[in-house]
Amino acid sequence: MSEQQTEQKRTIRATNALIRALVEQETLGYPFWAGGIVTKYFVSDFGHIYFDLNHDDHSISCMIREQVRGTLDFPIANGLEIEVFGTIRVYEKAARVQIEVEKVRQIEGMKAAIKTNLLEELEKKGLWPRTKRNIPPGILKIGLVTSKQSDALHDFEDTYRSDGGKAVIKVVDVRIQGQQAAREIAEAVQRLNREKEVHVIALVRGGGRAAELAVFNDLQIAEAICQSALPVITGIGHQRDDTLADQVADVSKITPTAAASHLARLTATVGTQAPEPTIPISWSRYIVLAVLIALAIVGYLVISSLQP
Repeated sequence: MSEQQTEQKRTIRATNALIRALVEQETLGYPFWAGGIVTKYFVSDFGHIYFDLNHDDHSISCMIREQVRGTLDFPIANGLEIEVFGTIRVYEKAARVQIEVEKVRQIEGMKAAIKTNLLEELEKKGLWPRTKRNIPPGILKIGLVTSKQSDALHDFEDTYRSDGGKAVIKVVDVRIQGQQAAREIAEAVQRLNREKEVHVIALVRGGGRAAELAVFNDLQIAEAICQSALPVITGIGHQRDDTLADQVADVSKITPTAAASHLARLTATVGTQAPEPTIPISWSRYIVLAVLIALAIVGYLVISSLQP
């Protein structure tokens, strides 16, 4: 070995760049599936997800970009067993090898475990289990939480009216998929409770892909429903769909139209006007006396007008 070779130097930056080049030239264009248990989960300020995937005594870092995160069918959490599909990349500044994840899927049997974990979170906050309430008859106003651009809105309104429902429907427009949807839906439920203008909240959305319905498994929505002083009915997706929001709601129906029919049966015989207030018994005698006095005065005036 020559003296020149033994004294060859590289900066750390150059060394890391070399490692990245050597690794990625062999791995880019060859995505693969890998499975394991999630640890060290966190979300960066930019919305990217980072975690380690562990199997036996080995682990590898993973990264899910913010735009991919919005397509996930379920929330990722520590202890969850999943499979990821992606490509090996190297974070050059730290020469750290990681999988850049494009897709995630649950290992069979984990969907129920996810809901169980979320229910346990609700239990820690004293929100679960909860006593579910029947929706009382005589509803005069419904708070409908959905997107104004959705088919679910028109399906609900059309079915409710055709089935004889007479209550006023107040629509609260929210996103029903995407990164901001869970927060908007939870805030809508909370706002309807604060305003106290409606007697029941209906949360509806039509069918869709699992990734589109995943928002209704969000803990924010479940907490808002559990904390609601108003009864909540859900009609989300199709017959096979079942979300955490459905599980914690007071009443759950399989579709938006089924939820509308249920409410119509409760309100079909009720008008949209509030009932007339009753008169307290203590005032009734004075009202009768006032009427008698008024009649006596009218009678006196009539008799006086007939005299010459």
